[in-house]
Amino acid sequence: MENRANVNNLPAEVSIWTKIRNFLCQDIELTLTPKQEKVFQEVHDFWNQEITGQTVHDFLFYDITGEKVKNFLFKEIEITGDIEF
Repeated sequence: MENRANVNNLPAEVSIWTKIRNFLCQDIELTLTPKQEKVFQEVHDFWNQEITGQTVHDFLFYDITGEKVKNFLFKEIEITGDIEF
């Protein structure tokens, strides 16, 4: 006994759309450096953070004072990494 299914409605040749879909949906493997993984994780965490009505309210009605503006504009910046000019 053979376990063959009788299938008559399959296409005789692979269509161009099937080829395009197979090309676009193929599996890929990415190798990331630890720094790239950290950036991707931070972006993921940012886009998936929970937003509530209270956080929106706190953002829209944030108390801005002259002291906070001064601290923001004149904060000390530390440059790290290998920057060449």
